[in-house]
Amino acid sequence: MTLSPHHPPSTPSPITRHPSPFGRLPVRWRLTLWYALLLAVVMALFSGALYFALQQQLYASFDEQLLNQAALTLASVQVADGDPTMEPSAVGAAGGEYFLRLFNHEGRLLVDTGPEPGGIPLGMPAVRSALGGRTDFSNALDEDRETLRIVSVPVLGPDDNPEVVGALQIGLDRNEIDEPLAGFLTSLALAGPIVLLLAACAGYLLAGRALAPVVTITGLAANIGAGDLHARLNLHLPDDELGRLARTFDAMLARIDDAFTRQRRFTGDAAHEMRTPLSLMRGQVDLALARPRTNDEYREALRGIDGDLARLTGLVSTLLALARADAGQLASERMSFDLASTVDLVFEQYAPLATEAGIDLSKEAAPATLIGDEDLMVQLLVNLIDNALAHTPAGGTVTIGCQPVDGQVHLWVADSGEGIAPEHLEHLFDRFYRVDAGRSRNQGGAGLGLAICKAIAEGHGGTIALTSERGRGARVDVTLPGARPNR
Repeated sequence: MTLSPHHPPSTPSPITRHPSPFGRLPVRWRLTLWYALLLAVVMALFSGALYFALQQQLYASFDEQLLNQAALTLASVQVADGDPTMEPSAVGAAGGEYFLRLFNHEGRLLVDTGPEPGGIPLGMPAVRSALGGRTDFSNALDEDRETLRIVSVPVLGPDDNPEVVGALQIGLDRNEIDEPLAGFLTSLALAGPIVLLLAACAGYLLAGRALAPVVTITGLAANIGAGDLHARLNLHLPDDELGRLARTFDAMLARIDDAFTRQRRFTGDAAHEMRTPLSLMRGQVDLALARPRTNDEYREALRGIDGDLARLTGLVSTLLALARADAGQLASERMSFDLASTVDLVFEQYAPLATEAGIDLSKEAAPATLIGDEDLMVQLLVNLIDNALAHTPAGGTVTIGCQPVDGQVHLWVADSGEGIAPEHLEHLFDRFYRVDAGRSRNQGGAGLGLAICKAIAEGHGGTIALTSERGRGARVDVTLPGARPNR
């Protein structure tokens, strides 16, 4: 099928989503309206059920009253020549309160105390039902359009011949039942809107109280600034949705406050660390340019600047690695390798340095397959071994090793140096933190070694921990997820 260039294919029209009729209202009004709507439905169902239950109970009581009246009237009915008859006193008693009709076995009307002949329908189906031996209830309207309740009962012959010889109808105006029911229905119709309005007002107030924590959270979030991150809600709420929201908001503020504090400290420390080599470089340049120098003096100045540049370059590289770690992009190039071979490689590089320092450097490396960035693993080992050698005196020992344990890879570096005081342990992985603040930066480094080790370990999905006792050395344990075997 070819499409004409003059008639581009039709694109399907976007689906239009009609918002809820309450969608643009504030949450408080929406809660109130939904509460009022639900209450209206509940009130309608309850009122309807109550009305119909009362109606059925009153109608059943009314029918029972009719049956009792019919039983009393049947006592005054006599049978003469096969047709039922009634005493004049019984006929007269049915004057204004109710009416009665008496039929013979052929359905011919014998007695009628109704207002006037034909004023109330005879209801022949009910009469035939009574002549068949069954009691039947029916309704009829009189000339005033008022409802009459009629019961039709069979008239039996004497005990020696108990056959149906006729039918008796008794009718009673149901107005004494319908009027109270109508009044009750009117009361429900009038009271319902008033109760609903009062309940809606109460619901509006309750919704306001329920949403008060949200208003507090909104106000705090609107007024908070970079210098106000220490503010907290501190709302003592139950463990419900709003309580969890308030506690989550406080926890979020705490995390943001901690992140801002770390960021400020990191920026200040980084500026301080970079200022030192830059100041030294500037001093050496100014000193070299102060007067003419010999070639050897210029070379000496350039060597000093080169050392400061190397230090500055290493610091910038470390800061870049930490920034990549914060962005989750540190270990981006991953491949499978044997960590034991990496440990052997680093061990061979540091063995001469350890021997020169009079330190016994040993390794315990078992084959352990790892999926990750091998260059970063080398950097982690270099940082850990540098720290261990720097804090271990001559005659001490430093041990590095790795081994697979339960599907994970365990890497460690342990030394027998002076150890670390307990108050420093929880801060050792913080950036720019140094145990001995009085040591020079040239001797003690920038305090980023363990921070970059932690970033590398976590970038590979692992963990790092340091244990130490004063005077008994320190041990760093790194746990990394091992490579899963191919199935």
